[in-house]
Formats: sequence, structure tokens, C-alpha cells
Amino acid sequence: MLFSRIFGHKVFIDKDLVGYISPDGDMFSDGYKFGVLTEYGEIYIHDEYVGYIDDNDNIICDDINNGYVSPSNDLVFASLELIIKDKDND
Repeated sequence: MLFSRIFGHKVFIDKDLVGYISPDGDMFSDGYKFGVLTEYGEIYIHDEYVGYIDDNDNIICDDINNGYVSPSNDLVFASLELIIKDKDND
């Protein structure tokens, strides 16, 4: 499945708008590029592969459902899963 339909949309953590995805798939927050979404749904943060979007529009990182693609084609990450993942890296 191609995910270029998400290009040009917003990035949320829970209900908080934190950034956007350019028409080319680059992800920005506060005016800085922090990642890339490929048209195949692969997600890279700071040039490191971190996960993908599955065919059911779920965001999967480290085999954990970490969010979803909204009906309006925005990326919505779950903050609780991001916190758990960060604590696992300590």
C-alpha cells in the first residue's frame, strides 16, 4: 500500500499538534526536519528506521502499536507508548 496520501498532513502526539509532513514526506516540528515518511509507510527519525504504517493504518514501532493514521490522513502518535519506549532505552 502507498502512503503518499499522508504527505502534506499534520503530526499529532495524542491530541496535540506537534508538526507536519511536507508534500515530499519530510516531517517537521518547530520548523526543523526530524524525520521522513516514505510512500511505502516506513518511518525514519533522525535518519534511523523506527517503524512503519501497516495496512490497517496503525503506526508500528518495535512491534508495538504506537498510533494510527486518522480519517483525515494525519499521523497520530500515542504519547504513553513513546514514554514507555524512552524508559526502555535508559
